[in-house]
Formats: sequence, structure tokens, C-alpha cells
Amino acid sequence: MAFLSISASCLLLSILSISNLGIISSMVGFLHDQADHVGAYQVNWPGKTVLLHVEPAHLWVDQGHTSNGVAGYGFFLGLFGIYVASRQRRTQTTPSKTLIALVILLLLAVLFTLSAIIFVFLVTNQTQGQSISSDIARNNIPYPANKWTPETWFKAVLDLPLANEHQHNKISSRVNNMVAWRWMLIPIFLTDIAAFGIATWNLIKQRKGTRQTDSVTENKSSVS
Repeated sequence: MAFLSISASCLLLSILSISNLGIISSMVGFLHDQADHVGAYQVNWPGKTVLLHVEPAHLWVDQGHTSNGVAGYGFFLGLFGIYVASRQRRTQTTPSKTLIALVILLLLAVLFTLSAIIFVFLVTNQTQGQSISSDIARNNIPYPANKWTPETWFKAVLDLPLANEHQHNKISSRVNNMVAWRWMLIPIFLTDIAAFGIATWNLIKQRKGTRQTDSVTENKSSVS
């Protein structure tokens, strides 16, 4: 039972983490593609046309790096958890050092993911609701006003009268991905908690079993 519960929770953690890692990687690839191959978006404001640089001057990407770290950590931790579960299947009564290590690493994962959620949502909240002003925008110059995340910047770009409808549709699709990887942190966090709880419960259960076995052995020795 311990093998199945630990394996299932850690497998789910790996699946969620690698999925989010893929979404974040696609965002990074999109940013590089826009910077290297697009350069600027033609915006047709009334009475004014501007080639808006694809990225603003103050683009905040730390939240992406943090989320990427959470996903990478969760993926490899999940694999380690499956390995530990397989070891526990062979030694069901004795708490191993690998199980103790798994509990500690899962606790760190809970704290790491929680801090990432707070940071990512705080930064997003601080930069959302902003708009790109035609009075400030200049041809091929990174937009200088405000701080942005990739998500909030491209949401603001979508509100502009872009000349290229294909670009608009592509940006819209990528913005959905940016929103998705941010919200994916929550199921990863919940899975961290579940895996930590299961691993801790199994560790406590096995320690109690070891103490009971030792107690029985001592009683037999004293009787002899």
C-alpha cells in the first residue's frame, strides 16, 4: 500500500511538473522568436502608425525563472519518489534513509512552490490592468513606461489595433499558455502537499512498526 500511494502521488507530481515545464519552455521560445524574427508589431492607431518593439524596456521575467525552477524540481523529485517507493516495497518494515530524504525534499517542495505562487501572482497583480499609450510608443524603441510581465505585456498588446491579424491570433494563443503555467502552480502545490503527507504518514507508520518490533524482541529477551 505504501508503494502504491507514494508512487501515485510522485508520478502525478512528475506529470504536472513536466507539463508545466513544457508550457513555460514554449513561452521562452515564443519570446526569443518574437525578438529574433519579428522585431516589432505594426500598430495602426487613429492618425498614427507605430512599429512597436516586441518587448518593453522593463520586462519582468524572474517569475518565469522561479516557476521553471519549481517545475524542474518537482519533475525530478517525483522520479526520486517513485524510486524510494520501489525500495520501500522491498523493505516494508524498516524506515530507510531515502524515505527520510524524500520527506525532507517534499517539505522543501511545498515551501518552494508556495513562495513561487505568492511571488508570481503578486508580480502579475502589480502589473496587470496597464495599457500601452500611443503618446509614449515610438518606432522600434522598447516601450519605456511601467514594468511588465510577459503575460501582462502581451495582454496589453492584444488590446492594440494590430495591423497583422495572424500576429494577433498567435499572441492570443501564447497568452493563454502564459496564464495556464501560472495557474498550474496551484495543482503542483496541492500535489506537493499530498505527496508530503503520504510520505510522512508512511514514515511515521514504519517507525511505529519498528518500535513495536523492538519492544516485542526486548520482552522475549527478558523472558528468556
